[in-house]
Amino acid sequence: MILKKLGLVENYTPRGIWAVYKTKLGNPAFCVDLCIKKMGVISRQATKLTIANLFGLLLGVFNTLFIYPLDKHIYGLAMFVLSVGLLLDTFASLGLNSLTLRFFPRFKDPTQANRGYLAFAIIYYGVGWLLFFIFFKLFSSSFLQMLLANYPDNSKDLSLFFQFIPWIVALTSIQSFFTIYLSQFQRVVIPGIVVNVVPKLWIPATFLLTYHGLINEQGMVYCTIALLALSALTLVVYTSMLGQLSFTPQWKFYDRPQLKEMLHFSAFSILGTVGTQMALRIDQTMIGTLLSTDALGLYALAQTIAVAVEMPAKSVINITGPIIGDLFKKDDFHQINELFKKSALNMTATGIFLFLGLVLVVDDLFALSHHKDVLVPVQKLASVLVIAKLFDMFTGPNDFIIGLSKYYKFNLILIFLLSIANVVFSVTFIHIYGIYGPPLALVFFLFTFNAIKTYFIWKKFKMLPFSRNSITLIVLGAIAVGIHFIVPSFRNNWLNLFLGLGILSITYILPILYLKLTPDLIGLVLNIVKHRKLY
Repeated sequence: MILKKLGLVENYTPRGIWAVYKTKLGNPAFCVDLCIKKMGVISRQATKLTIANLFGLLLGVFNTLFIYPLDKHIYGLAMFVLSVGLLLDTFASLGLNSLTLRFFPRFKDPTQANRGYLAFAIIYYGVGWLLFFIFFKLFSSSFLQMLLANYPDNSKDLSLFFQFIPWIVALTSIQSFFTIYLSQFQRVVIPGIVVNVVPKLWIPATFLLTYHGLINEQGMVYCTIALLALSALTLVVYTSMLGQLSFTPQWKFYDRPQLKEMLHFSAFSILGTVGTQMALRIDQTMIGTLLSTDALGLYALAQTIAVAVEMPAKSVINITGPIIGDLFKKDDFHQINELFKKSALNMTATGIFLFLGLVLVVDDLFALSHHKDVLVPVQKLASVLVIAKLFDMFTGPNDFIIGLSKYYKFNLILIFLLSIANVVFSVTFIHIYGIYGPPLALVFFLFTFNAIKTYFIWKKFKMLPFSRNSITLIVLGAIAVGIHFIVPSFRNNWLNLFLGLGILSITYILPILYLKLTPDLIGLVLNIVKHRKLY
């Protein structure tokens, strides 16, 4: 089977296999070349995605410094549209993304159009979206009244796009599904650009058009929906260009036992996905409805920074997730453990580096801006959000370790139960701490969630994401923050800025390079700097 997948042999006769061994597998140079090519795809994707994410990060910083502070309300409105789509996508997709992550490796076979999985996914999602559409039409008025129960003044903003919610949800779902689908072929660069870079060009452009009165707020809503449509269409076209867009069903691969197992998993994944959205997406919708779109604009700016900090970790997840799925098929737990530790180490290193940049450098950078009255509170909000997300980075791709194993129910039930607690804490904290309520609740949620998952993985698989190097990185980060708060600051913000850069370099960057704590990242950075290809 392995030989056939590699395209080396078409039959399994002893003579045929021996011929392949003598001419190819018996040749060490060929074997080395084969392995390098397989690893080269992943390396090149990682390098290109890192460059794209760095470009997106710079765009995000520019937008946050110079554009979005001009009007929090306009930016909050755009984020309101996107957050509602992401939140309700959960209920329309019926856990399709989780289903794809777990089961697609069974159907993956480009020579047979991946056994009709894409056709199955379209039919599956079509049923889910139709049910959502019917439910929305029947209860739309009640849903609108629920959203406006606390703050009726938001009715003007919500009415601008409320009627388009089913179509916003459909476009959001297409974008998220094809991002997951393409990652199964180790194709993450174009989806990364579409999801993380293009919005950082499109949204500020429509923001400026609205701010200067060239289009009204309704026009901005239309432009935001157009962004979703363009993203979805781009990913579909890219999938077609890769030759992975086949709508032909192959029902012989979907017998009753297979469908029963998939539907059983789907029922639990819906529970988990609802929990995930309640925990990680409901904050923007909650602030937009319980506070105001102005407050949401401020919070969305902080989220933009937090997402930028989390972006490298998400890149690692997108690349390693499908690989973990393949390793589970082979029951190769040794390789899973190695990948688990390496992924967690790289995520920890980049996460702490960007968090230190936020705490040591960005606060003084924002103080130099003409919009410091807006940006300084944004930096404080973003710091709390990033602290919460660091718990995800420290513990690596633990969701995949549990979610792709036979213990997936534990992960899904756990996140659902904890998400309920997160919503309760968010509602309680938002009345006490205002806009800081949801981030504080998120800290509690992600710490508890990851602590329980880490303990569970240790008990069941004897795997831990931590290594000596990752612990060293955490200690170095703590030392840098401690020095920052101990050393007195200057009255001049420029001096404080250079002081923060000095602390970051001396206490974190130089020890990493000297001790070679993250060899994978160091090699990746060197290849980017030297503009060399990884083969």
